[in-house]
Amino acid sequence: MATITTHDLIKCNRIYPTLPSVNPSGLYAYNGMTVRFDNDLKKSYKVRRNVQGRFYHPLINYGEGGGYSIQYSITSMKFNGFEQLSAPANFTFNDTVVTYTAFPLYTTGNEYDYTNNVANAITIATSGTDLGFGINQFYTFLESVVNLNDVPVKVVKSHPLWWDIDEFSRLDNFSLEKYYDDDFEFTLEITATNPFSTFTQENRYVFNEDTVMHYVDGIDIEDIAPSDAPQYQEVSSFLSYDFDYDTIEEITSCPTYTVPFVASLSTDGCSTMSISCDCKTITFSDTSNYYTNDLPGHDPELFTSRTITMTKPTGEQYVWATADITTSNQVIQPHYNSTNTFQYTLTNIDEDGIYSFQICTYPDWSNEVYYESFLGTIVRRDGKLYKCTTSSTNLDPADIANINYWSLYTCSGTCDDTRYCTTEKIVVLCVSLLKCYKQLVADAFCGIKNNPCKSMCDNKAFMNAMKFRVTLDALEFAVCASDWVSAQEQIDILKSICCCNG
Repeated sequence: MATITTHDLIKCNRIYPTLPSVNPSGLYAYNGMTVRFDNDLKKSYKVRRNVQGRFYHPLINYGEGGGYSIQYSITSMKFNGFEQLSAPANFTFNDTVVTYTAFPLYTTGNEYDYTNNVANAITIATSGTDLGFGINQFYTFLESVVNLNDVPVKVVKSHPLWWDIDEFSRLDNFSLEKYYDDDFEFTLEITATNPFSTFTQENRYVFNEDTVMHYVDGIDIEDIAPSDAPQYQEVSSFLSYDFDYDTIEEITSCPTYTVPFVASLSTDGCSTMSISCDCKTITFSDTSNYYTNDLPGHDPELFTSRTITMTKPTGEQYVWATADITTSNQVIQPHYNSTNTFQYTLTNIDEDGIYSFQICTYPDWSNEVYYESFLGTIVRRDGKLYKCTTSSTNLDPADIANINYWSLYTCSGTCDDTRYCTTEKIVVLCVSLLKCYKQLVADAFCGIKNNPCKSMCDNKAFMNAMKFRVTLDALEFAVCASDWVSAQEQIDILKSICCCNG
């Protein structure tokens, strides 16, 4: 049984983070085995062996002095033999827009003895040792292209000690991580210019099973610079952990949580909305399971904001919201400081029809939560909503540097396609329509009383009352079936009958 508490599945999160899948004996006994977390069948996955290939940052001589620019162009990216790009992906940077790797200060005489963190420098002058090219643009560019095309390959900056520590640490390299039995390769064209000349270079990276190859202008880099040849790793997997395993029946579906969070205005499937007998107030309750859900990042204290929007038959809206929403008609408390029951008092200009109530409530982002991408979590941060696209911990959605982990979210349509919004509706007839019906019945009875032998077909008042009764039954059937289009048509018919009678 696994001893770690994360429930992040490779299958659902693409290898973020990747999991160990190899046995130190070299027999790879764990490859293809099913692992279960917390003795829970719903938190299980099939282990696949993953491997890493490590490459140097692509280098090109752009000449001396300033005024240079470099264009990276990924012209091909193949996964298991299939082309992933519909068009080349390009990125250009110059000497005025450069992002540098953060280098530690290297202390000679002891490869592991680093002191002081020195950032934004290519050469560490105090040690006299050039730690390499150090520019991050290619790494971040490649990572963005891989993520954009949904390729299950992870791009990371290599740990400084992945290269030979007998010389010195190099940070100007990157790693690709994938499942062992997947084939991945891409072609990179580089064009570098300065005021005096132009340099071009084609790089082809091949990472198939345990093969790691880097070709520069068609020549294997092992022939150009053997000491810089790509490296292969299968034991010290990035972000891997040591587990104890139980083998169980294979489960191929993504994990589900026993009690997921859901916004709700109902109880046991029935709406909480009701209208008072005197037809003065509509009452409803927020019954969202803030306290009983088991989703990570959905603890009750994280729900500090909510909005409830009522849409009247006329289209006019009335909004209840917490204090962070400045456009509300009525300020309400967060759920943990509230009775969670609300009322709307009908005014003298309100009319019969369908009243729609929508609640939207999103949890605040927390730096202590591990957000799992397959859950589609949406969080609030600095007044905006963000959707988790790649699993992460402590990566602020509002930070533009974390754009590969979070995307700005704006709901479309009714917003009810997520667990955070829901809509309930109620039909109000007591403002005038039921009064109209009461009068129709009274008129019909008078006609029957005055001439009980007369055919009812000739009794206009009776026919109007019957038409109203039949339409009222149809409305009830439509509402029970949540057929609100038909319900609106039937309400319009009831109003027409009353107008004709008037």
